[in-house]
Amino acid sequence: MTSVCTGLWAGLLLLGIQFPTPSPEVEVLERENFLSLVVDGVTLWTYHYDPEDGKPFFHPLASVDGTIFTAIRPKDHPWHRGLWFSWKYIDRVNYWEENRKTGLSEGRTRLLSTHNEVNEATTVRILQSLEYAPGEIAERVVEEVREIVVSAPDSSGLYTIDWTARFKALAEVALDRTPIPGEEGGKAYGGYAGLSIRMNPGMKQGEFVNGSGLKGRDAHGQPSSWVQFTLPSGAGILFMDHPDNLSSPSAWYVSRMPYVSPALLFGEPLSLRKGETFVLKYRIVVSATEVNAGEMFDEWVSISL
Repeated sequence: MTSVCTGLWAGLLLLGIQFPTPSPEVEVLERENFLSLVVDGVTLWTYHYDPEDGKPFFHPLASVDGTIFTAIRPKDHPWHRGLWFSWKYIDRVNYWEENRKTGLSEGRTRLLSTHNEVNEATTVRILQSLEYAPGEIAERVVEEVREIVVSAPDSSGLYTIDWTARFKALAEVALDRTPIPGEEGGKAYGGYAGLSIRMNPGMKQGEFVNGSGLKGRDAHGQPSSWVQFTLPSGAGILFMDHPDNLSSPSAWYVSRMPYVSPALLFGEPLSLRKGETFVLKYRIVVSATEVNAGEMFDEWVSISL
């Protein structure tokens, strides 16, 4: 196990950023299959990446006041993993739901490599290589290069997760989801695929709102650049969809579970030619106090275009 302690905070102090006295104790803990950030004994996040598990994920995901937002493998949907990414169907093969006994899906998400970098002044950077195949020993049909950059908490405890994924089709493929109402075989629960957050039952006291001011289930299936979740305490998560993404602004999947996702395939499936590529970029903001979502989205876009 390796540990990078107060260097993250010390680097920010050198930049002139002031923090309450005494300065928080910050540790980045790295073990064989996970990486965590701990502040004053509180684990803000852990990113799990065991190749045997297939799909890497964040859990817990918490604010500096100790509020844990995520749930891991709840009984109703044991394939839900905090903050994680999964396709639903590739060429009609299911990569989402998993066998309740084996924990494996029909389509396999294979984690090939993980490389972590800790910049003591600002960030943790995680680089990963993944591939998608329609079975345990089947040939891969899509490859992914994933970059996750997690900022150090600022003076208020706010931190960001920038999630960038670059996909390449290795054959002609169709990315799809459960059909939505109005389509043949449509289901009320259809439309999900991609980067998602499954929250724990204690989060049901909070509220979702999108960039148009639609709240709760009224925001379901509606396009927006962002969706914000806020608890009565003010703690919350802001989930932002970059304007360069496919189908941006995405139609969001919003559920009372609670669960939220910028569902890039909600409106229609996506067909790719062999060799075709695309990039998805998201930012997740975690804070113990309410933030101005519109201002944060504009700031992010201005520095990332």
